[in-house]
Amino acid sequence: MLTDNTQMFERDDFGADLDDQAILEASKFDVNQVTLKISKVVEMSELNIQKLFEIFNQYKFVILECNPLPNPKENLLALEKIFGSIKKSKRSEVDGIIPVENLHNSSLAKTNVSTTNTIHLMHTDGSAEIDPPKIVALQCEIPSHNGGLSQIICAESIYEYLRKNHFQELQVLFINPLTVTRVEQTASRPIFVEQEGKISITFRTIRKDHVSIEIPSQIKKVYNIINNYVNNPKNQLIFKLKAHQILILDNTGVLHGRTSFPENEFRKLNKLWFDGISEYSHRLQLGFMSKFK
Repeated sequence: MLTDNTQMFERDDFGADLDDQAILEASKFDVNQVTLKISKVVEMSELNIQKLFEIFNQYKFVILECNPLPNPKENLLALEKIFGSIKKSKRSEVDGIIPVENLHNSSLAKTNVSTTNTIHLMHTDGSAEIDPPKIVALQCEIPSHNGGLSQIICAESIYEYLRKNHFQELQVLFINPLTVTRVEQTASRPIFVEQEGKISITFRTIRKDHVSIEIPSQIKKVYNIINNYVNNPKNQLIFKLKAHQILILDNTGVLHGRTSFPENEFRKLNKLWFDGISEYSHRLQLGFMSKFK
């Protein structure tokens, strides 16, 4: 069950009278510090690749700003060399790309929030997958004029908030698994997992769609605490993804979401999942380290 605060965020429909600029200014986040401007992904220099990993490892996400191409998907698909093999989902097209756009009253829009214009609460991708993607890339083809703002929150900030304010509750998150089911897919794992000194996160906010979440009684209290924390805009990095920009996320180290946008506006993104295994794997620093547990 959602807490009152989370219900409040879900009811906010970010209609046509939304002042995007006011929200962006309130977030106090300079998106330029995580943006790398390039010509084409296939033509990235070693210096640009090095800069890409520097930003990605520091912030757990990076934005690539590419020059327009006749087929913009070329830039997205070319990331396979850097971030590993493409992982497909049930909605993937032949090339692995998952379209993200408002399908209005289609049957799919009734079961998948990413195919609607409504708010997409904070989550990691593939929480119902046995092997979720390590990297998620979101390419903006057509941004909405109003709303549709990207939201990010680092797993380390969630962890540190719990460590300082709810230390006892934090401990049970490494032991008791969250079970997420989407149609015929089911996966169970703790919200936080520690392996070889690195901590990773898997999380999904409960909402009214066809994804069910089984929450053990031992973590219901702290799950609701996390729900409130991650869906509070004051704790998020918020920015507007522009056309020809690709948002690349550490799916083990950040949660992401999206504000809603007006029903009558067209917005199109292309999403791709990667397994993180490539010739550059040794440069990737997935998840986060903590001195406390």
